[in-house]
Amino acid sequence: MEQPILSNDQYKDLSKKIIFAVEKQCRIIPINSLRHHKYYFKNPVYITLEFAENEVLASLDDIEAFSHADTEFEAIDQLREEIIQIYEDLTSDRNNLGPLPQKWLQYLEGLIECR
Repeated sequence: MEQPILSNDQYKDLSKKIIFAVEKQCRIIPINSLRHHKYYFKNPVYITLEFAENEVLASLDDIEAFSHADTEFEAIDQLREEIIQIYEDLTSDRNNLGPLPQKWLQYLEGLIECR
């Protein structure tokens, strides 16, 4: 019969430590606004924040949009700008998009509304 490497209590303690370590490096948060005069989100959008030594990476993985900055606020603000830029680029050339950019546009049209 095999002996477990960890007891149930040790396993629970290790699991809590791993979750705590991951939460310090990565968070998923909602953003409610694009802070733009022309566009707004229909509903909150969940983005990922990853924390490195001196940098914060913000991303919306569904459309492969990323930004990085010194602070969380700056990274989120730059990601908003990146989302708007991608949306405008895709809508301006919608007839010449490949399969992946078409999916991104479809996704963004479900999220973004014009004022």
